[in-house]
Amino acid sequence: MLASALLALALAAQPTPPDDGPVQTAPKERSVSDDPLPGLDEQQVEIRPAAKPADETTTAPAAVAAARAITVEPKTLVQDGTVQVMLGQRAVFRLDDKGMPVLERVEDGQLADAHAEGAVTETFEAPAEGQIAAALDGSAEKRATVLKVWNQTDKAIDYGAIALILRQGKVTPEPAPICAVAPGTVRTETWPRPVVAVGLQRFKQTAAARACK
Repeated sequence: MLASALLALALAAQPTPPDDGPVQTAPKERSVSDDPLPGLDEQQVEIRPAAKPADETTTAPAAVAAARAITVEPKTLVQDGTVQVMLGQRAVFRLDDKGMPVLERVEDGQLADAHAEGAVTETFEAPAEGQIAAALDGSAEKRATVLKVWNQTDKAIDYGAIALILRQGKVTPEPAPICAVAPGTVRTETWPRPVVAVGLQRFKQTAAARACK
């Protein structure tokens, strides 16, 4: 269970939508060089919350195992192949020869897309060549949490994601819809949920990004 201070921060930052609503993502992918602050498009991907968080009777075994593997220590870190990113922070990392993430640094900051238009100046710049970065931010004004991923490698990056969602005062893990990130691009995912942390794992480097459904 996350520290009570973290829960208070998450509650203050984002209102809790009705529990029966879907977790959605409205992704946008653009070249890092073309636009360092990509917006959102109209594409929607939905998943329904399980009756119980990571319910083994309704959730695929791989998703259950991934949810159990998420570290709940309230800090951005890399552990056992999972990059855990806390709300209001960015993890900058690289993949080693075995495709495992290696943390380079942790940064505090905000995402412009996570706040009302013009309210926030984007904090983060593109990471160095060969690095990957993931930032998580949200606001009551947008009633959503935004995950932004930078891929400064020469290969597409595919991965899985588990969101730690604040629901009725408790943090519960849910598989989160994401899309692969093409080489040299930035991708933004938006979820209308109070997400306090996200775990990124099972990274795969491919010649081209898979189609986003």
